[in-house]
Amino acid sequence: MVKLRIANFVIHFYGKPEYLHERFNDFLYDGSDEPDMTIRIIDRKPFFVRYLFDKGTPIGEFSFYHDGDVMQQYYQSKKRLEVRLVKGKDNYKQTDIYLCDRYKGYTAKVVGQKQYLEMVQGLIFNALQQIFYNRILFEDAMSIHSASVIYKDKAVVFSASSGTGKSTQAGLWQRELGCRVLDGDVTVCREKEGKLYVYGLPWCGSSGKYINKEVELGALVFLKQAKDNTVRIPNIREKISYVFSSTFSESLTDEMAHRVAGVTQKIVEKAPIYEYACNMEPEAVSTLKDVIFKD
Repeated sequence: MVKLRIANFVIHFYGKPEYLHERFNDFLYDGSDEPDMTIRIIDRKPFFVRYLFDKGTPIGEFSFYHDGDVMQQYYQSKKRLEVRLVKGKDNYKQTDIYLCDRYKGYTAKVVGQKQYLEMVQGLIFNALQQIFYNRILFEDAMSIHSASVIYKDKAVVFSASSGTGKSTQAGLWQRELGCRVLDGDVTVCREKEGKLYVYGLPWCGSSGKYINKEVELGALVFLKQAKDNTVRIPNIREKISYVFSSTFSESLTDEMAHRVAGVTQKIVEKAPIYEYACNMEPEAVSTLKDVIFKD
């Protein structure tokens, strides 16, 4: 069993240690706190006859089934190596991941053991990511698609749709102000003792940049591309829309949808939120910094 602590959530991982991506090494935990979630890897095809007569609710690549405290995501595909079933109990507190090698070891012989292990790590890495995002909803926390930096012991979190310039703005702050990047692709936001905190995670996209650190949220900035740099405070409806649309956490059930709405409301009420129409020049840093930190 491997113990991890990510965004202050303790995870007990039951599976081969080599199945974990190397980024998880920075989140190893040797404490004795009770787990917030338990993940078990089952190396076999699941016995899931139900799909033959009940296709569930199609959501993206999987069929979703919800029975009491059990939520199941069944993936029906023709891939030789895949996660076939994710079975979560008690609001994903206990989750089984069924890893299916269609050819029972032959894939490793074809591609080589090293590449095979990398394939497995990628599958488990992605599955753990979504399970984590879903589980933390039930602990009043939520993921935010973003690039974040640390300035004066506060986190400035840049969020926007892909390609808008999150990483560029974070990179400018890093270069112009010497900021450290908290996470290059996503963060988790949760309240603690009346304040909002964000965290670096192993899931940092292609940037490869993350720090296993808890930082108080200084500002949540939603970006728009523009020729000139203009900061404004969105109205309440805009804030809700921005925050709600920024999460990777899924609304698979009515309760999960309510949880997303609840955490969104908490963030909107407590976080300094800005809309920043900006270019990608160095002066974009000082314009925003002077508004947020008034220095």
